[in-house]
Formats: sequence, C-alpha cells, structure tokens
Amino acid sequence: MASVNVAILPQLDKNDKSMTKIQTFYKDSKPLICLLTDNDSALAEMRKGKYKIGLKDRNQSVVFEEIRRAINNGLLSLESSSIFKLEDVARYSDIRVDEDNDEDLRSGKQAAQQMMTLLEDKDLTKIKESFLPLQGKLWHQWCQKNKELHRPTLGELHKGSNIEKNNCSKQSEMMKIREQQQTSVLSQFIQIYIQKLNSHLGNEVAYFFKWLGILLDNYTTESLSALLHEYDEKWSTVLNLKKKHDKSKQMTAAQDELERVSEKLQAATFGLEHILREIGQIYESCSSVKKNKKDLQFNFSSLPSLAAEMMISGFPLELMDGDAAHVPLIWVTAVLDALIQKLGDKRVYVLSVLGIQSSGKSTMLNAMFGLQFAVSAGRCTRGAFMQLVRVSEEMKAQLKFDYILVVDTEGLRALELAGRATRNHDNEMATFVVGLGNMTLINVFGENTAEMQDILQIVVQAFMRMKKIRLNPSCMFVHQNVSDVTAGEKNMEGRRRLQEKLDEMTKLAAKEEDCDTEFFSDVITFDVQNDVKYFAQLWEGSPPMAPPNPDYSRNIQELKDTILSKASNSNGITLSQFRVRINDLKELALRL
Repeated sequence: MASVNVAILPQLDKNDKSMTKIQTFYKDSKPLICLLTDNDSALAEMRKGKYKIGLKDRNQSVVFEEIRRAINNGLLSLESSSIFKLEDVARYSDIRVDEDNDEDLRSGKQAAQQMMTLLEDKDLTKIKESFLPLQGKLWHQWCQKNKELHRPTLGELHKGSNIEKNNCSKQSEMMKIREQQQTSVLSQFIQIYIQKLNSHLGNEVAYFFKWLGILLDNYTTESLSALLHEYDEKWSTVLNLKKKHDKSKQMTAAQDELERVSEKLQAATFGLEHILREIGQIYESCSSVKKNKKDLQFNFSSLPSLAAEMMISGFPLELMDGDAAHVPLIWVTAVLDALIQKLGDKRVYVLSVLGIQSSGKSTMLNAMFGLQFAVSAGRCTRGAFMQLVRVSEEMKAQLKFDYILVVDTEGLRALELAGRATRNHDNEMATFVVGLGNMTLINVFGENTAEMQDILQIVVQAFMRMKKIRLNPSCMFVHQNVSDVTAGEKNMEGRRRLQEKLDEMTKLAAKEEDCDTEFFSDVITFDVQNDVKYFAQLWEGSPPMAPPNPDYSRNIQELKDTILSKASNSNGITLSQFRVRINDLKELALRL
C-alpha cells in the first residue's frame, strides 16, 4: 500500500495558509495531484510525481480517467521503501494476521505466490500461449475438425463426395492433433498446479486455489481494464462510421482494429478456469492416445478425480469452453463419473441461466446460492460452468433431490464475438443450456423487451427443439435493473408486452423449425403472471462507491423461494442421466 496527496485548489492568494500546505506537499516525496477548479487544462506533469488537472467546464468522465492515470503514474514513481502492506502494519499493532497463525493458509498462499513469480514481466496476451499451449491452436483445430464431422460443407454435399472417406480423413487429422497435444512439454506453471492439486492436503489446497484466484485477478485487472477501454473506443469508432454508412477503407481499417483488440482481450483473459481447462486437455489427449504424458508424475487417469474433489469443495467446473465454443466431452464425462464414484448416483435439480452479456447473471446466481462464478477483474463469463449446491438436511424433507446443479453461461450477443457466426454460436449455447436445465432463468436487463427480440427468438427456438426430443424444461423471466419494482400496473403492462413478443418470436421460430406453432404456451408451460419477476437495481447510485440495494437482496430471496417451490414438484435427474443428457445435447447442438 502507498499514499498519494490530492489537493483541490480554488483560486488562492500567495499569502493564503492553504498555499503553505500545498508547498509542503510539493516538497514531499509522495506523489501530488492538484485539481484546479478555475483551470480547464488537461493532465500535465509539473515534475516527477507532481501533476495538475483542470476541472473547469471539463467532461467528468475524462477528468476521472486523468485522475486514475495520474494516481497510477504516481504510484509507479514511488520508491519501493515508500510502499507497505497492511499485514506488515498489523504485525506491529497486535492485529491477528491469519497467515501467521494458520500453517495451511500460509503454505497455500506461498504455493500460489510461487506460481505467480513465473508470470513476472510476461506479456499478459502471450501467457496462455506460453504456459497453457494445449487449449490454444491445437485444441481449436481439433474442435473445428469435430464440427466438420457433424456438419458436412455444402461443397461436399453438392459434389456428392464420399462423406465416409472424408470423415475418416478428418478423424485421422484429429488423432494427429491429440498426439501433438500429448507429446507437448508441460510448463513449470502447470506442473506446480498439478502437484498441489494432487497433494490431498485438505484446507491447504482450498486456500491455494482461493489465493491463486485472488492473485490472478490482481495480476490481470489493470491490463484488462486498459484493453476494455481501448475496445470501447474502437467499437465507438465503428458504430459512428456505420451510422454514416461509411464503406471506405477507413471502415475496413476500423473493423480490423476492433478485431485485433478483441483478440488481445480474449488472449489476456486469464483465470483459474483456464488452468483447469488445460488439465482437461491433458486428460483428453492422453486418453485419446492411451498413453501417459512423459513429464506427468502420476497417471493421467486420476485427473478427473481431482477435478471432482474441487467440485465437491464448491469450485465451478467448465462445461463448455467459451473460447472454442465446444464441450470437452471426454473430460466432462470422466469428471462426472468420478463424481458418481465419490458421492453415489445422486439426484440433482439443474438450474441454468441465459441472457445478454453483462446483465448480472453470475452476480444473481452468486447472491442466490453463495457461489463463486467469476464476476470481477473485468472478466465476463465465457462458455458454461456448473457448480454443485448441496441441499441441506432440513430442505430434503421438501425436495426430492440431493443437490442443485447450477449452470452459468456466457452472455448471448456478446460484442467480442461480433462477426464470428454469432447466431450459430448463440443457438448452440441456448440449445445446450436449455436442454440441460430442469429450469432455465431468462435474464433480461432493463424494461425494454424490444432490445431482447433476437435473444427471445433464440430462446424460443431452443425450447421448441426440446419439445421435439421430448424434454420438458420450465423457465422464468427475470427483469433486472427495473427502476420501480412496486409499480403493479407498470409491471402488468410489461408482462403483456413480453407475452406478445414471445408469441411473435414463436411464430418466427416455428418457420425456421418447420412446425406449426403460434403461441409460446404451446411450446412450454408458462404463466406470465407468476413466471416473470422484476428486480431492483443492484446498486443504490453509481458504483464503485454506491451501497448495495437492500431491495435487490429481497428480490433474490423471493426468486429463490419461487424456484424451490417449483422444484419441490420435480424429482430432478440422476448424475448419470445428466451425463447422458450432456452427450445427447452436445450432438444436437453440433448439428445446428
């Protein structure tokens, strides 16, 4: 921790006492930021660590950005001796520091820090390529070949080519990719992680995962923030050119720049889920070639058991790789088999969620069940994740299952996927997730259903496909960020418009699915009065200083009570049935 002096200066007289204080600050070794109320100048460095920023008639967001930049620059200019940690202060102030008194916590933190030292001075956008190579180009190539197996190209169909021969060729290429994955060298980063994962040290491993997650978030936050800011700028440029119907080289260049930043943003997103994804690819490659990796210190067959232990401990498992838009079926199936061995073939109630990007899906699930889906460090959920929630003994008297299995998904219509066959991607995701869930929450941000038109069609189409294969999931709509959730007449009008929009989307989806259906209620059992919930805003005011809205918590509890009430009428499905359903739905999604 370090300190920065900030002074807000009206027009001062040289003899003013405040001027003396400012002069003292100026001579101090700490950074100083002077905010001038009678000046309209941009951020300027007067000398090393001393900055001035004008406030007069200037855009607030621009000023905030300049203050942030000045604080960052000022902290970077500090001598290391000026920086201190709160735990160092605590040790001299009779304040308990957990790491000093708990050997498991200290060892877990040290192991996480050991891994982080390997990332020092590395380009964040190149880290996954260097340390996690199995989930990069090789895995994406394998996924593409696998999709081609299920979706013959128009050229292959029109030419009447030998589909079986082509498929054999593709399978041969896929096996070569698996062999390349299996023979690739494990990075020291992954070796330390696997070693700790296999140590069976109970609390120490749990602390290790938690600390590693915290340290990775801290490591990536600043770079991701800068990339997101750059992405917003490029996206605004493209939008402005589109409004002018600009089709010049400038538009092409702007779109190329947007794509470049999008790729950097995807490469720079780095968390625990990517490390576990690499473990999954180690298992899949070794399982495919039926051979252990040379630098793996134990047999690869025990990896699913370790991942199952993580799930039982409360960590989410990636169900669908968001970067490759593919389900690592060999890995997921093996983890579920290991889970069944450890827990028995328990019954689960599967609750999934769909909605647009950054609409608060993960936050809602975390608040409802106390989960750990990633919502920080500038990261949006990519793909789909599942997490087990144990049903308490007192609730088992009302419910006919042992666990709730919560499936969190990436946002539909994600901006980063613009121009990358987003409709196919969204259709695959919606079909897969809706089919998995006993209930699906459709998350709508705000009150304008017109903005949800495309997404509603995707959702309706997914439910229509489930009816064809005789699956009968239920759904609820959650309108988040509604300004006045107590306005009964207003909400009634909102429900009426939603019902009309759903019926309209049903007619459109029926044409694409080649069936004769006019009303959404013909596709799925749905009560617009009871199956639509309105949520207050999460924050009272503008973050980051705004307090949480207590109405949001009440809305969460009401939604949870409604879900459990509906779930009490369901038997759920067994883990083995869930495993089979994943396989069936993955095949269906691939054929879309």
